[in-house]
Amino acid sequence: MGLRDDIHVYERGVPVASAIRKPEIRRNPLAEWVGATVRFVQAHRVAVVAALAVLAIGASSAGGYWWRQQRKEEEASRLLAKAVSAIRGDQPGVAGNPDEASRALQQVVREFPSTHSAEEALLALGDVQYSAGKIDEALASFSEYLTAFPRGAFILMAGLGKAYAQEARGDFQGATQTLSHVLERDKDDPLAGEAYMTLARVYEEMKKPDDAMRVYGQVVEKYTQTRWAQYALQRMNDLRKK
Repeated sequence: MGLRDDIHVYERGVPVASAIRKPEIRRNPLAEWVGATVRFVQAHRVAVVAALAVLAIGASSAGGYWWRQQRKEEEASRLLAKAVSAIRGDQPGVAGNPDEASRALQQVVREFPSTHSAEEALLALGDVQYSAGKIDEALASFSEYLTAFPRGAFILMAGLGKAYAQEARGDFQGATQTLSHVLERDKDDPLAGEAYMTLARVYEEMKKPDDAMRVYGQVVEKYTQTRWAQYALQRMNDLRKK
């Protein structure tokens, strides 16, 4: 039997309560919340419409920004591919063109600075410049990468490049500072072994055998059963003989 809207309870023929209504027996909180919301919107119609308009504009702006950024990424990627082709040579057996590659890489960095391709281009530019013997330019490119992309994916690689350029210029103190800094941040990077070995070698060049021994010892401890550890042990034995 269904529950009627009004239930009259009688005691000795006299109604105890005039009526107990269904909503008082079974309340619906969701329905009450919806009703309250509707009443609030009706009472504050102008404010609600304005808030919805702001949200719509914000969503539209975010969508437009994402679309523009995606276009930039695509254009930068195409230009980066052109630069890589110039580095390798367009055809098998054809030597690359480092000058053309450098121009294309610089264009990516200059015109699309906030893209992932710009990050890769800046690192590649430093490598091309270093390989061409343009040490000062390479140093500037690697330094720019470390400044522009402090949380980049290639921090240790850029740090190694900068340290190599500093070493080539005879700035051994600068090289040790660069390597120590990037190793402190990315000591578990796959390139960390090379960075530790480079740091130890630079200490040797600075005539600091104790520091070199310390770093070689870290290599042996961290990279057991690797070529890095084998070479480090060899260098430690050589230093002990001096």
